[in-house]
Amino acid sequence: MRSRPIRFEVCFNEKEYENLCRLCKETKLNKGRLIRLLLEGYVPPQAPPVDYKKLIREVRAVGNNINQILFYINANGILNVPDLNTELVKLREVEKFIREHYEAKRYCVGNG
Repeated sequence: MRSRPIRFEVCFNEKEYENLCRLCKETKLNKGRLIRLLLEGYVPPQAPPVDYKKLIREVRAVGNNINQILFYINANGILNVPDLNTELVKLREVEKFIREHYEAKRYCVGNG
């Protein structure tokens, strides 16, 4: 048995339907789920972009490399400045990408 046995038909004009489809695409929710959430007063955030998981993996890899360098320094008392600088440059590049990519996205939310 369905938990939602009541069906309801809604008519949209072209612009309203385009906005609904855009919101579904941004949130990665189907139309029924999105409308039910909106009726409950909850506006779902945009779904993370496809490259989100790749970005997180990159940040973790750089963090792990820095952690290994610091562990080596602590164990041996020797500072490997070139390796540490290389990892810090990578970390800054990832940070710059995140800032540029997501700052631009933030200002596009809700425009339609």
